[in-house]
Amino acid sequence: MDLQTVGNCLSTSFLLCCLVAQIPQIWEMLKTRNVEGISFNGFAIETFSLTIQVLYFYVMDYAILSYADLISLLVQDYIIVALILVFTKEPLGLREYGNVAGYFAALASIYFGTVSRAMIVSVMQSVVFVNLASKGIFISSILATKDTSTMSPAGWALCAYCNIGGVFVAGVILGDTTVMAQRLLNFICNVTVLCLVFYYKDGSKRDPSPEEEKKKE
Repeated sequence: MDLQTVGNCLSTSFLLCCLVAQIPQIWEMLKTRNVEGISFNGFAIETFSLTIQVLYFYVMDYAILSYADLISLLVQDYIIVALILVFTKEPLGLREYGNVAGYFAALASIYFGTVSRAMIVSVMQSVVFVNLASKGIFISSILATKDTSTMSPAGWALCAYCNIGGVFVAGVILGDTTVMAQRLLNFICNVTVLCLVFYYKDGSKRDPSPEEEKKKE
């Protein structure tokens, strides 16, 4: 069995996992209609990052199987962002509106051809920092609320698996160190978020609010 066949088999397994990676999170949101503690900015920036990655794989003429997992995660992130907008109890701030406006402006630039292949390849070099920003927002949000009862650990675990597999495909099959580094960083960040989700799952680590203290008295 040659490396290409191994890569195709692994890519297929990653794709199958990614097809359901965020389904537990989406189901939890639909069931509880509660999005408290789920970072809109985190998912918005992650959506932007996934879009850049999909475009990069496309312009580099890589086999679609090598990035089909990213496409499936992008679609699921679209759904999560839409559900946050529907179920959130707090109005969006200027930063949130800025993220949405910037994303659609970037898509419009790509559609009208003002963004070249070279520009997409260049931007891909900075995706590592975009991913760091995205995961940093998730981590800071969790540490601030100390409650991950609305977050699904299964989704983060599946994403971590897909990313560590992606390291092999990018490094060994594609020989693309940019993608390999990006996938490795994503794996580390996803495992970090997964550990925090488990640690704060029942919200018991959270300090009680003044209102909760009064109820106890």
